[in-house]
Amino acid sequence: MTRVTRPPAQQSGSRANRFLDTAWILILLALPSLHSPQAASAVDALVLGRDVSILQAPHLSAAVIKTAHAGETYEVVGRKTGKGQPLYILDEQGNLWMKIQIGGETSGYVRTDSVSVAREEFRSPKGNPLLLVNLRPTADGTVVRELWLIQEGWQRVRKLAIIEGRPVWSSNGEWFLCQVDSERPIKDQTMDRTIERIEKFSTDGRSRSTLAAGSYPILNETRGEVYFYHDVDDRGEMVPPGLFGVNVDGSNFRPLFLLPEGFRFWREDGDFFVQAPSPILHTSANRIALFAFDRKGKMSRFTITLEGNLVELLTD
Repeated sequence: MTRVTRPPAQQSGSRANRFLDTAWILILLALPSLHSPQAASAVDALVLGRDVSILQAPHLSAAVIKTAHAGETYEVVGRKTGKGQPLYILDEQGNLWMKIQIGGETSGYVRTDSVSVAREEFRSPKGNPLLLVNLRPTADGTVVRELWLIQEGWQRVRKLAIIEGRPVWSSNGEWFLCQVDSERPIKDQTMDRTIERIEKFSTDGRSRSTLAAGSYPILNETRGEVYFYHDVDDRGEMVPPGLFGVNVDGSNFRPLFLLPEGFRFWREDGDFFVQAPSPILHTSANRIALFAFDRKGKMSRFTITLEGNLVELLTD
C-alpha cells in the first residue's frame, strides 16, 4: 500500500533545512526498506550519471579525486569494517553523500543522486534497453523511486522521472507505462500528496505523453486499454473517485466504475494516509477487482466487468 503523510500544522524554511538536524537518524531508519526482495544486493555503488565526480570530502567545494562513468561500480564503505551498510552524510546545503572505496586504501565521497546502492531492473521484452528503478534515500529520510533508462551497454543513460510502483513494458517492447510523480501538490490541504500521472514513454525515452491523472496503472493489451484509480484531476482538484480507463493512445478517457458514496481510495492511519491496494485484472474472466475504504476505514473489494457492471461486493 502507498502511504502519504499528514502535513504538519506549521512549516518553515526549505525542505533540506527543516530536516537537517534529524536526517541522519531518519536515513538510518529508512535503510531496511532498501533491502526488499525485489531490490538488488546493496553492496556496490553503481554509477548512474554520465560523469560523476568523486571528491575528497562530502561537500561541493572539495577536490576531485576521480571522475566516474555510468555503469562503473565501487565498493561501499560501511560504518564498520565488514558491514555493508552505506555511510550517508548530509552537508550544509542539504546534499546527501556516500563514502565509497576507489582502490587500495583510497576512498572518496559521491552524491547519492548519481549512484545506486539498491535498485530494481526491468528489461525490455526485446532484451534491450533496461529500465532501472533506483531506490534513492533522500535528506528527509524517505526513499524515492527514480526511473533510469539504460541503453547500448551503458553508452546512453537517461533519468526519466520519479515514479511509484513498477514500469510496465508493452509486449512488443516499443513503449512502456508508469505512474509518474508530478511533484505538484494536490489541493486537499489535509494530505501531503502530489498529483499522480499515468505516462507512456517510447522505448528510447525521448517521447512521453500523459494518458491521465491517476494511480496503479493496469495494462490490458488485448483491448488496448489501461485501467487505473482516479480521484484527482490534472489540476489537483478532488473529483468523484472510481476506476477509470483510457486507450493506450490516450483517447477515450472514461469512468468504468464510480465508487458508491462514502467510499474512497485512501484512509487515515495515525499520521499517515494509506492507499487501497492496486486493482487486479482477470483477463480470461473479463473481470477486474478494485479496492476501497468505507467511512469507518473498512476495506471492500468490488468486482466488475470490463464494461463497468458490478458483479460482486465483498467487505473485510
